[in-house]
Amino acid sequence: MQSIAIVSEHASPLAALGGVDSGGQNLYVANVARELARLGHRVDIFTRLDSPSLPAQIDWVDNVRIVHVPAGPAIALPKKSLLPHMEAFGQFMQDYVREQGIEYDVIHANFFMSALAAMPLARMSNTPLAVTFHALGKVRRMHQSENDRFSDRRFSIEEDIVRNADCIIAECPQGPSRLTRRHLRAHLYIQS
Repeated sequence: MQSIAIVSEHASPLAALGGVDSGGQNLYVANVARELARLGHRVDIFTRLDSPSLPAQIDWVDNVRIVHVPAGPAIALPKKSLLPHMEAFGQFMQDYVREQGIEYDVIHANFFMSALAAMPLARMSNTPLAVTFHALGKVRRMHQSENDRFSDRRFSIEEDIVRNADCIIAECPQGPSRLTRRHLRAHLYIQS
């Protein structure tokens, strides 16, 4: 049995699907966690506390615990406004691991902000960091231009993540396309 941390700053498996920032990534995180637990692993999902009525942590399904991270106000915020809260998110995870005495075998971050928050924990604990981007900033900007409201900082953050992550996971065969590799300059693992 391995102990696995899944980091998903804006996409909680508990969120109601169909909202502006709740959909595909929420399902992905939920299904990956369930499957890992089904295989016998213990999974902690770290997601941002977005309601004061949520408990600090909850045993969601067998071997899967959801840890609500207090990073920013405990209200629903658009994911585009969460970047300033990622340092607090990352610090909370480091403190949580120290206080709980947990040693993860792997950290799986979902989306660039989750990876940004998870990198200090991975370095501190010498734990391998796998990252699923779900969307790439430069590709998104090419297709959405002025409708893309993410900070330009996203580009350099994603490049830093690629340089420092132990594994990049592409969700589909199109992920490691020439365009993606050119923008990230990375070797990608295709999830089967």
